[in-house]
Amino acid sequence: MEATNLIISIIGIFVLLIGVVAFFNPSFTRVINFPGGPKLKAIVAVITGVIILIIGLFYKLPIN
Repeated sequence: MEATNLIISIIGIFVLLIGVVAFFNPSFTRVINFPGGPKLKAIVAVITGVIILIIGLFYKLPIN
């Protein structure tokens, strides 16, 4: 795994964890910059984290 892919995967896991924590602690959604209620912010963070994680794991990013 390239270093770029590893960093993107770690960022994806971090965003995913923020979304999961926001489900259980709605006051934690202050970190998420998205309009809407706490549950919507948590759902968007989870979906975004999964997408970033998939990109980091399965798509080979070029290094210049």
